[in-house]
Amino acid sequence: MRQFILPFLMVMGMAVNLEAQAPMERLRYELDSISKQTGLSGFGVSVFSADSLYFQKGYGYADIKAKKAYETNTIQNIGSISKTFIGVSLMKAVALGKFTMNTPVNDILPFKVWHPKFPGSEITVKHLATHTSGIFDFEKGYDQSYVLENPDSITPEIYGKEMSKYLEQIKRNKAMPLAAYLEEYLTPKGSLFHKKNFLKSAPGEKYEYSNVASALAAYCIEVATGQSFPEFTQQYIFDAIGMKDTGWSYDAIDRKKHAQVYANNGQALPAYSLNTYPDGGLRTSIESLTKYLQAIIRSYEGDSTLLGSELCREMIQAQVSPAQYGDEEETDNYGYFWEYNRDTVLGHNGGDPGILTLMYYYKDIKMGAVFFTNTNVIDNPVAAKQVQACWNVIRTYQKGISNNKN
Repeated sequence: MRQFILPFLMVMGMAVNLEAQAPMERLRYELDSISKQTGLSGFGVSVFSADSLYFQKGYGYADIKAKKAYETNTIQNIGSISKTFIGVSLMKAVALGKFTMNTPVNDILPFKVWHPKFPGSEITVKHLATHTSGIFDFEKGYDQSYVLENPDSITPEIYGKEMSKYLEQIKRNKAMPLAAYLEEYLTPKGSLFHKKNFLKSAPGEKYEYSNVASALAAYCIEVATGQSFPEFTQQYIFDAIGMKDTGWSYDAIDRKKHAQVYANNGQALPAYSLNTYPDGGLRTSIESLTKYLQAIIRSYEGDSTLLGSELCREMIQAQVSPAQYGDEEETDNYGYFWEYNRDTVLGHNGGDPGILTLMYYYKDIKMGAVFFTNTNVIDNPVAAKQVQACWNVIRTYQKGISNNKN
């Protein structure tokens, strides 16, 4: 699952406070204007604090052909924001005494994972959670994570050059259980194993964003707890905070609420899933993800409904050193599957074929925002420009609310 960072991210009718009326009018006007432009098929926005919802609305279409509006309870895959749920689950597993963040993964897994260039160096749970394990998403094997629902019915050439090439490539992929995929990718006898699946640096030495390592962390939770990752997250996250319309597969949600996703040229993309689903396969709505980030913010401030404050702060605080980044001036950082940028912004983003998602909380003004679109944004400058415009409007509104409070 590819993380997507827009240039503007230096790192959202509900009842409205009267004092926020002027910023609200501007927000509504500008988002309405953006929604009328060509570029984004549909999108949803939510703006909130830890305990208040200021604005939440959908725009455009969840399904253009069916003329189905994009609503705040429309469901779509959210890409790499899914990884934050691995982070929360790791903290839950630690609280349950299943392992510590410094536990070697080979003390947990039923098969052994060694860095082939550094067989004497243990890979720990913390290495997975901070993208410092040395595991690399080598395209030849990682792209086999993506599985099309009805590959024989797809005509790749209608989607434009780059997307057509990609769909043609993944048409042959087969669905595999998470454990099977990981064993094939990470162990020497596996069909997807390659020396390029690992970096030239030892575990703990270098930060390198890795979807496969993320999926491996989720599998460690499965093995250690005896529950599937969907069962674990359902019990300890979704049910705990009332996240409806949320699941790790099409079967786990109301598919009638699921958005159609679109390529750069406006063609409806085929349905797909992920063999490494914890790294980016969660399907949820603007409404539910808002509840989730609000619960995280409250946990950070001391509410133990989802996570205790100590565990939440450990999860979110900067865990990667400048040396691991290879940049002494690095200002962004990473916790356990959470971005923690410039000590003021926490959250994550997600990008995959047909979608872009943003989820961030700004500590300095105590305001959060969530943004979804069911339009491909990667290599799509028109859509990217509209997403940037939406986020700029959202940030202006947040600052206006904050100024009025002060």
